[in-house]
Amino acid sequence: MSYLSDANLRAVLTVLVVRLGGQVDVSNEELYDAMLPGHGLLERFVVEQTATGIRVMISDSYEAGNR
Repeated sequence: MSYLSDANLRAVLTVLVVRLGGQVDVSNEELYDAMLPGHGLLERFVVEQTATGIRVMISDSYEAGNR
């Protein structure tokens, strides 16, 4: 699996939001930075199939510390 369809992406987001307590707050700054990153590169999602499901990662330099 190399990409997420819209339906699969919604399912992954649903699972992640539920894991985080049912709500995720994102500031306008974080949203705009994710949409138009200042470093000029778009983050690329890597989707790997595992024995029990999928693993979704970001292959660029977008790290938790940079949010």
